[in-house]
Amino acid sequence: MKKNFMTALILSLSLAVTSIACPANTAAAGVTSNLRTKSSTSSYTGTTYSHDSRFDNMKIYNGIDVSYHQGSINWKKVKADGIDFAILRAGYRGYSQGSLTTDTKFTTYAKDAIAAGIPLGIYFWTEAVNVDEAVQEAQYVVKTIETYRSSIKMPVVIDWELNANSRHAGLSKETNTAICTAFCDIIKQNGYTPMIYTGINELNNQMDGQKLSQKYEIWIARYNNTVNNSTLKFDGNYCMWQYSSNGSVDGISGNVDMNFWYTNSSPSSPTFNLGASTEDPSDQDVDSLNNVKNLSAKSYAQKISLSWEDVEDADGYQIYRKNSYNGSYTKMKQLNDVDLTTWTNTGLFKNHEYYYKIRAYCKNSTETIYSGFTYITAATKTSGQVGITKKAGTLYKKPAKGSAVQIKLKKGIPVEYAGITYLKNNSKFYHYRYYTKSKIYDGYNKTKLSMTYYAQGNTTTVLNLRKTAGTSGKLITSIPKNTALPLLGTKKVKKAIWYKVAFSKGKNNVVTGYVAGSYIRK
Repeated sequence: MKKNFMTALILSLSLAVTSIACPANTAAAGVTSNLRTKSSTSSYTGTTYSHDSRFDNMKIYNGIDVSYHQGSINWKKVKADGIDFAILRAGYRGYSQGSLTTDTKFTTYAKDAIAAGIPLGIYFWTEAVNVDEAVQEAQYVVKTIETYRSSIKMPVVIDWELNANSRHAGLSKETNTAICTAFCDIIKQNGYTPMIYTGINELNNQMDGQKLSQKYEIWIARYNNTVNNSTLKFDGNYCMWQYSSNGSVDGISGNVDMNFWYTNSSPSSPTFNLGASTEDPSDQDVDSLNNVKNLSAKSYAQKISLSWEDVEDADGYQIYRKNSYNGSYTKMKQLNDVDLTTWTNTGLFKNHEYYYKIRAYCKNSTETIYSGFTYITAATKTSGQVGITKKAGTLYKKPAKGSAVQIKLKKGIPVEYAGITYLKNNSKFYHYRYYTKSKIYDGYNKTKLSMTYYAQGNTTTVLNLRKTAGTSGKLITSIPKNTALPLLGTKKVKKAIWYKVAFSKGKNNVVTGYVAGSYIRK
């Protein structure tokens, strides 16, 4: 999708849908067509476009998608020129630091377009690299657009694209699919119709487009006179087509994105087949709860603080703990407020590993519903301890005499010292975690490994490891979220801190490079 990236370097998605085909005896704006035609000429580009036969006998509306790149817009002229609806950019996530920003023209566009009587949709340029960031983006959008809720008739869209600066370049299809799913689910939960905007290549190769198109509305970017041809084809569902970025619409200076929307409804009272929120969940009893997500622990000398993400529909949380590896769990705390998502366990022994599990609960009209348990292990210690092995060592699968070997480590391997694990008989083992790109090896040894220790940093998201500091550095590999890393040094690039770290991209295969400091928790 071609765009003029300015200071924010964000794609401006503008959706303007024209009624290509209208009900009998109704004039179509911007095109020459009728209900049964398989092609039409857009007056906004002067080009004739062929429409997929699946849309035979459906109405086709014209829309624009806009961002601050379009400058001042006379929305009354836009409407008079036959534009049926517009998709406004609410905001974007930046490339360098990943900050969330509202489009500088969003509020002005929203107020003026509403005053002109143009139905609205919303889009957000994503640079999310994981599900957590996708959820954060969706929540940001929901908050940003709340004032205009009654006027947002068209979908709320996640705009997923790649370019040379993309933070999410190189992610797996599974991760990208999960990102789009997480964003759309939050949008749906808040009463809007979710939609995914991207290109055919992205749908086919960067994510599971077929799967996504069975659950959510799809908006395809394809600058051609047809969506599918012999060289590029998407077999999944879609209902919008961005056919040009060079449209000419009265009231807008310069080019604007042009779109077709295929439907049996209308922009003022639209209906969608996929993803639409049709009922208020509060009207029904809850019969299941999601497990607690993003459970994390912060260690201190004699206490451990737990935190997690709130669970939708929950009334509160139950927290259990066991003090030894082979001990039993005891209920420690019940929090009767879903907004309480932290708890600190005080009065603990020093240098001692503890085991926690937490679940959400909800009381409906007939019974109490519980989620499954989420588990975490944490030790009391005054600071994080990650080191590089001074000599070869062995990690065993269990803290038990005669346990099978988990992994044999070479000299020079980065390993996290997790704490001292106790058994019910009070015997102790040293617990270590060895992080690789594909697996975390949890292992134990009766004696402490010989290591050189460094300050510890934990990744708060999936991070790119680069050969040199800065976003222009050559990509070595990616490091998963919640990986403990030894911080070997620092370097400042354009006022941003980058850490030199060691990481195993494969078993006993260590590489060193730099990661962005803003995504490291010390």
